[in-house]
Amino acid sequence: MTHIRPVAALLLGGMLAASPALAQSKGQIERLQSLETQVAALGGPVEVAQLSPSVAADFEIRLQNLERSMQELTGKYEESTYQITQLRERLEKINGDIDFRLKDLEKGGGAMGGAMGGAMSDAAPPKAAAKAEDKKPADKPAQTAAANPPSTAGLSPEKQYEQAFELLRNSDYDRAEKALQEFIVKNKSHAYAGNAQYWLGESYYVRNKYPEAAQAFAEVLSKYRTNPKAADSLLKLGMTLQQMNKKSDACTAFSQLLTKFPEASASVKRRADTERKRINCPA
Repeated sequence: MTHIRPVAALLLGGMLAASPALAQSKGQIERLQSLETQVAALGGPVEVAQLSPSVAADFEIRLQNLERSMQELTGKYEESTYQITQLRERLEKINGDIDFRLKDLEKGGGAMGGAMGGAMSDAAPPKAAAKAEDKKPADKPAQTAAANPPSTAGLSPEKQYEQAFELLRNSDYDRAEKALQEFIVKNKSHAYAGNAQYWLGESYYVRNKYPEAAQAFAEVLSKYRTNPKAADSLLKLGMTLQQMNKKSDACTAFSQLLTKFPEASASVKRRADTERKRINCPA
């Protein structure tokens, strides 16, 4: 009897010492069973496993790292979105600047002609003065040659277009007209044909040849409707008709621009709206 009591006491002490561990294991089992129930409700496979504290801690760290990575990615996405917005605003400003330069071009050369063809325009007055003083018969062949565009023999269509457009940028409108006409005849199906047709209309417009300009812009719309210059052509057609005192037709062109070309640039839409208001088109 004396030896039984110490053994009973040791067993009781061991049970009391193990009771917290048993309680903790019971709590983990209940959490696992709860998770298993949730997974089963979602229709997924259920695998019973008991996570040790070290594995659970590792999972917690990995989850925190994933959350931190997601936050960083979200920040980078927002930064990229902001940069794209800034780039769009810059493009709008560039389009507005181009629109302003085209207005000067339409008024007779202005900033665009002066900026891009300054060297040619600076050199022109002395030549004109020399011709006025000398008036030699030998000048006639030179004048005839000057009216003709440079030769395009052996040039690719792209080089032909660049050559014609360079004449236009230098305000050499007569030669640009011939060069653009030649390009269109030789390269009707080329990707630049629609652009050449539009700039041909511009070469007429700046010289107040409004009937020819109207026809050139109309041909862009009829032959090259999918060309990027189609919306610009409709805008310039309206402006040309306005110069020809055809207000009703001009207003129709400005109104059709928004319906036929909703993807037109903001600068083109603004210009059309400005022209509509300027000539009091009906709403």
